[in-house]
Amino acid sequence: MFVALKETLQADNKTIVFTEGTDRRILEAADRLTTTRTLNVILLSPKEDVMEAADKYGFDVSRCEIIDPEHYDDFDAMVERMMELRKGKMTEEQVRASLKQANYFGTMLVQMGKANCLLGGATYSTADTVRPALQLIKTKPGNKIVSSCFVLIRENEKLVFGDCA
Repeated sequence: MFVALKETLQADNKTIVFTEGTDRRILEAADRLTTTRTLNVILLSPKEDVMEAADKYGFDVSRCEIIDPEHYDDFDAMVERMMELRKGKMTEEQVRASLKQANYFGTMLVQMGKANCLLGGATYSTADTVRPALQLIKTKPGNKIVSSCFVLIRENEKLVFGDCA
């Protein structure tokens, strides 16, 4: 199953955004995904922080794109798009404050097509990871239920736990 998934991803040239760009587990995954050319990776955090953490833990993130939500060139366009999506539910000030949080910022990267998927939850709660997706991307029309899963890899053992939240 994992081999087939990896081969599919390698053929598709997709991009994943990681909301917790300095977490050791995230840096390890980013290194592995870019080394094997499985996915393109965007790490969210100030570049200096990401590079310091990667150096500390011994991971190569040179093939990753690193974006600091506080200094994103297209931030105003992102604010405008999120205002449209949250019309009447958030003020511009609230939108700007939310987009300074990596979970909302990363979700907007997916919503705007800069990334194909997002992984969060290394330090964010499941609720804080899922809430932006439900508000900004929403479920497929006709579907109201969402689910989550965890993949646990320990030595040669691979386990998938579904709907853990």
